[in-house]
Amino acid sequence: MARRASIDIGNELSQRELQLLVHATKGLTDQAIANELGISLATIATYWGRIRIKLGPLNRTELVAKYLEYKSTEEIFLLLNEAAMLRRQLQATKSDDSEIILGFNKLPDSVVLVDDSVTILYVNEMFCQLTGYAQDELVGRSFTDFYPVGRSERFSSWQRGMMEDPTNPEFNRHRKVFVRHHNGSLVEFDCNTTLYDSGNGKRMIVCGRPVE
Repeated sequence: MARRASIDIGNELSQRELQLLVHATKGLTDQAIANELGISLATIATYWGRIRIKLGPLNRTELVAKYLEYKSTEEIFLLLNEAAMLRRQLQATKSDDSEIILGFNKLPDSVVLVDDSVTILYVNEMFCQLTGYAQDELVGRSFTDFYPVGRSERFSSWQRGMMEDPTNPEFNRHRKVFVRHHNGSLVEFDCNTTLYDSGNGKRMIVCGRPVE
């Protein structure tokens, strides 16, 4: 079973505190959040204070980022646990990655699965939509082929280091990734990376959403 690598914000915060963070991720001001929840600005300030006690003395932007990181990690956590369940149910399958792949298109974010040589094993439909490629244009090629000039070697070095150290704190943390669109432009993603052992080698899941 997959293991959560970060604070379980869903259990740490009250429902009201979570509602405040959800509204904040949508760009609402404190006054707008107060209107939405039917409470006063003073109460909103109180909730922010309680959230900081539980999550740390962070500013509003950092708290929102921490919540988004938690949600992204939670989505991958659920995906991997579903995959573990499917693995038990599909013991007869010949593909070690098939059960993982089954869950990819359930995620609202783009997903890329690569092996330890950075070869793309699978991409979901969302990634194809955002980058303009068909799946058969991506699968079997190096992920670095779609990186901007000058960044591919840096990514390869980073990825090798991650593969060698599954305890690396960089896992389940957000990082910016640039991918070349089919038309030559760059698409910036806010990504969260997870490692798992398929039984046939290490696999890295890069799950992200475009930065607008």
